[in-house]
Amino acid sequence: MNEWYFDRYGQASFIVVDNERFVSKYGRNLGWVHQGKQVFSLTGQPLGWLEKGVLRDRKGGIIAFTRWAGNWLPSVPGMSGEPASPSIPGPPARPGFSGTITDPGSGSWAGKSIRDFFGADL
Repeated sequence: MNEWYFDRYGQASFIVVDNERFVSKYGRNLGWVHQGKQVFSLTGQPLGWLEKGVLRDRKGGIIAFTRWAGNWLPSVPGMSGEPASPSIPGPPARPGFSGTITDPGSGSWAGKSIRDFFGADL
């Protein structure tokens, strides 16, 4: 089963499929998980870090979280219900990943939306 990730307002936004790619609630591929924790765009650009159910940008700002990640958040918003599982698209061609990303450390909520983070339409 895929775990839903919620934005800073508590809205279910995406899932991680096969521990390797992000898929929006509308069934669109958004990005990749590389080496278990590094997050990259669909084109292979470094974006952030995924650990303990929390997605953070390269500055440590929190972008999204799972229901069980509450201990790792500065505050927990009220959460929406989980939508039905989206239709899972096939994986796009896996890009070359440019560089590596290190753990940015914990921060507060990021000032960008999930759409801005991935640079993709949800």
